[in-house]
Amino acid sequence: MLKKLSFIIVLTFCFGYIFLSCHKTTPPKAIVTVVDTGEIRLANVKVTVYAKPNGSYIDPESKIVNDIQYTDAGGDAYFTFKNKAILTAKAELFIGNSTIPSKSGEKLLKLDEDHTETVTIKIK
Repeated sequence: MLKKLSFIIVLTFCFGYIFLSCHKTTPPKAIVTVVDTGEIRLANVKVTVYAKPNGSYIDPESKIVNDIQYTDAGGDAYFTFKNKAILTAKAELFIGNSTIPSKSGEKLLKLDEDHTETVTIKIK
């Protein structure tokens, strides 16, 4: 009887360890904050994340070469990726209907699983 009880306890611990130790990783995320030279957060700034050299995929499965978001009222743009990588984030401020940015800046993003990379880009 004691052997059966010991076997059941050991078996329960083994199954518990196997099922509880399975850790699902969360995809890499990035928050890009855009500020001006006076450290004031800027809204409606175009933030493009891409791989260098240009033309490389940020998502090889979907063949996506870049991701574009605009900063919210707090100056933040949010990104979620499928794979860990080192990418470039470029912020561009357009004034009026201009197609040429009046101010811009860049920063590297080092993306890793289970991590949210937070960077601040100062545009000049």
